[in-house]
Amino acid sequence: MLLWGIMITIKEIAALAQVSPSTVSNVLHGRSHKMKADTLKRVKQIIKEYNYISNMSGRTLGRYGSKIIAVVMNYVRRDELNAMQDPFLGGILGALEHEIRTAGFFLMLYISANVGESLRMAASWNAEGLIAISYNQESCRHFIEGARKIGIPIVFIDAYFDGEKSFFNVGLQDRQGGFMMTEYLAGLGHTSIAFLGDREIPIGVDYERFLGYQGALEKYGFPFSEENYVCIRYRPAERRERLKQFIKKRLRIYSALFFTSDYLAADSINLFHDEGIRVPEDVSVCGFDDNIFAVAVRPKLTTVKQDIGQKAFYAVKQIRALIRKENLKENRISLPVSLVIRDSVRDLKSKSLLHKGPRHAP
Repeated sequence: MLLWGIMITIKEIAALAQVSPSTVSNVLHGRSHKMKADTLKRVKQIIKEYNYISNMSGRTLGRYGSKIIAVVMNYVRRDELNAMQDPFLGGILGALEHEIRTAGFFLMLYISANVGESLRMAASWNAEGLIAISYNQESCRHFIEGARKIGIPIVFIDAYFDGEKSFFNVGLQDRQGGFMMTEYLAGLGHTSIAFLGDREIPIGVDYERFLGYQGALEKYGFPFSEENYVCIRYRPAERRERLKQFIKKRLRIYSALFFTSDYLAADSINLFHDEGIRVPEDVSVCGFDDNIFAVAVRPKLTTVKQDIGQKAFYAVKQIRALIRKENLKENRISLPVSLVIRDSVRDLKSKSLLHKGPRHAP
């Protein structure tokens, strides 16, 4: 029977179990391999009965470290949108929580575009390591300098930054993914392909995917103009209005639309349906990520697959190694991508629809 609401200390547990406080501490920290079975069982039973909760502030000051890994996210749209509603951020946070918990650490989440604010938070909680997501080059530089001063190791996810040897990042072959998808569309006879994103000027991973798209167009000798990049914005109401204008004025120019994320692609397919535009009969649509939106929308989305779980796995593996002050052989991990072929793209050469299942990159 759990005794809720009763605060009990390690010393009190030790007295009840008739053991020393250090024995109780060893049980709490998993150092019980040399302990007698009956002693271990007795201590664990008392811990369970009294629902003992570790005093984190005390542990933070203790010899075993805080066991906290701080995850900070740059989400400048937080005033308008809930960050956890972002498909990528929600997915990567869930994957990080699993990996951090499995490794025996605690996750602390902080959402801020302010580097100094994030570093102060991590320092005040004595975080043992920092994982930073979606920061630009300038922010990365400030993070590295600040983390070095306060002695906290840092690993980035999806950052593009040059000129720093101590820069640790887990990313994706974003440019290769953009190239692969555009090349795939070209191979099916699509010569007029637009690239759609939610920023006026693509940055970070979106920019890399855009460069891959441009590279494939150049390879096949297809003309590119600035109008081929279409900004549809991130606010839903504004995005839908921009898409409606795009449908009226320019959609007929293109046979295929390559969206920088599955979320944007899926949301656009729904709008196209409302406007009487058939996918892929009237226009082909593809995305990037292969998340839940790719299979929830109809037709199911042809997309570039990334493995968010692998990103989280390697980020936590890197930060744990840095916490242990180990030398890492690889500073920058770039995970592979693959194409997943479903129903949203039309083969213009054979005039047929495609549904071939997953196809992995060579």
